[in-house]
Order: sequence, then C-alpha cells, then structure tokens
Amino acid sequence: MSEQTTTTMESAAVRFGGLSNEEILIVYFRFKKYVDDLEESFEKKQISKPVDTPFGKGATIIKVNQEQIDEFRNTDYYKLSVSVVNKLKPIVELLLECDDTFKKLADELR
Repeated sequence: MSEQTTTTMESAAVRFGGLSNEEILIVYFRFKKYVDDLEESFEKKQISKPVDTPFGKGATIIKVNQEQIDEFRNTDYYKLSVSVVNKLKPIVELLLECDDTFKKLADELR
C-alpha cells in the first residue's frame, strides 16, 4: 500500500461528508444551542434581541403569541437547523463514546 493511499484512508476515517470530527462537533453544538435557546424562548412566549444602550450591551424582550411562534417554526432556517441537529446527534453521541478528547471539546462548546 502506498503512503498516499494510507494517508487518504486515514483522512477518510476522521471525516464525514468532508467535515472533520471536530468540525462536526462545532456545527452540532452551535445549532443545538440555537434551537434549544429558541425553544426555551418559545416556552416563555417571548424572544430577546441584543441591543446597544448608553450603559453597554443589553437585551430587549419581545412578547410573541402562538401564531408567531408557529410561523417562525415553519421557516426554512428553523426547519434546517432542527434537521442538522437531528442528523448529527447520533454521530456526535458516537464520537463522544469513542474518544475522551472529543468529550473535552464538547464541554468547551456547550
């Protein structure tokens, strides 16, 4: 087996769809936090928006009704975000079971 073949096989072993295992973890936890934060806001029937104030950074809270929540949940961006989280979840769980270095990275990303 040539050195190039071995290197290619090793690269393939740590990549999924062109993403490294670390990249998969970053994408998963980034989108998971986004979806989890939205769901928490939806449960409270409110959303927050960052704003600049004379005193520094702040947040404004906007009350929303169920119709607005349903409308947002029906957007392509929200649906794609949930889909990414659902598809990557079993892969991430497997990575975390197999290698403690991924557990450390996951703790940093959470």
